[in-house]
Amino acid sequence: MKFIDLFCGIGGFHSALSQLGHECVFACDIDKDAATMYELNFGIPAHEDIRDCVNLPEFDILCAGFPCQPFSKSGSQEGFNDETRGTLFHEIMRIISISQPKILFLENVPNLKTHDDGNTYKVIKESIENSGYKLWSAILSPHKFGTPQIRKRLFMVAIRSDFSRQIDFEFPRETNELTDVRSILDNVKEIPKKYFLSQEIISIFDTWNEFIKNIPKTLKPVSPLWTQDFGMSYPLEDIHPISDSHMVSNKKLINILVEDGIIPLKNRLDIVNQFPPYISSSKIEIPNWKKTFILKNREFWKITSSEIGQDWLSKVRKYNHTFQKFEWQVGDGERDIWKHVIQTRPSGIRVKKSNYIPALVAMAQIPIIGWQKRKMTPKECARVQNFDVDGFKGKQYQLSASDSVSYKQLGNSVDVKITALIMKKIEEYVRC
Repeated sequence: MKFIDLFCGIGGFHSALSQLGHECVFACDIDKDAATMYELNFGIPAHEDIRDCVNLPEFDILCAGFPCQPFSKSGSQEGFNDETRGTLFHEIMRIISISQPKILFLENVPNLKTHDDGNTYKVIKESIENSGYKLWSAILSPHKFGTPQIRKRLFMVAIRSDFSRQIDFEFPRETNELTDVRSILDNVKEIPKKYFLSQEIISIFDTWNEFIKNIPKTLKPVSPLWTQDFGMSYPLEDIHPISDSHMVSNKKLINILVEDGIIPLKNRLDIVNQFPPYISSSKIEIPNWKKTFILKNREFWKITSSEIGQDWLSKVRKYNHTFQKFEWQVGDGERDIWKHVIQTRPSGIRVKKSNYIPALVAMAQIPIIGWQKRKMTPKECARVQNFDVDGFKGKQYQLSASDSVSYKQLGNSVDVKITALIMKKIEEYVRC
């Protein structure tokens, strides 16, 4: 069948469908770097804004991993109110109304299903079904299909009514194969030096390794750990938001800081910034969930401070705020950071088991292979998205010469393997 690839990125849909024998007849993406890589790998020009896409060739399948930021938990979650991106779904509907393809194959973040209490998904579903299609959806992740990456995504398949049948479409069943990050890694001896951690970062992780090794074996670390609240006692009621000078005076804030052993400055902004960033930046009263985290962290420090020591805390307090927060997601695994997968995020340092990596994202949150003290390379990240960068199935997939561009593009891409498995199910459905 012939397909078009809207918001094509670097070609996750194309890689999946073309390996099954389907032909791409049109592609577009407003991102110039992505469009360049798409044309390099597939020979199809893709430099076009979807708003300008008219007079398209005939096609059977419309593929679109339309922009997820309006619906993502990490984004603004403005949905269809996001005028620059949320409305791009309506451009998909414009093309559908003109071309009436047999099949729609869409992908987005799982949060789309629950965004705005389900109203966003309801609008999408009704728009598609009112255009003469039957729609099914499922949330799937590569780690359930033998790939070492947790990357839950919402996949939507719609079949034009005259091609659909009485039975429902079925998505591929999870295989639940055991996975290991080691399966996609290159030989460490062949990894360029630029991917290895700096001594500064190693020192920071060593400090946290000291912590995880020294707390009692019977004690599970609070997650997330916010060391900014270790040994603190500032009140959680009646002074927030502390940035509001009408809520609480400078003098009162200074007295609170002195009680916690902090020497405050005189300027209001400087005083406020002496509090943890999740407090100083808050524009509202502290929510109950945050109060719970703070109290748990304070209690944890009371229990462990004698084992860890004030010197350790003083050292951590000198780090960037990101490195003062820590998440241990290894459960009862060996308490050694360097034996696991590490990721630095705005929420802090996160340590996970080595059976799979966290979802690749477009931001600079590159997984770190702890036992090799290095970041994953773009090529390894491409493998975990199931792009054929080794040429096992034909022409070797090429990545951007820029690492930062490659990481971003791979973080935005659809997983090739899951996409191909779903496409096989679509083939079975329309042929029967």
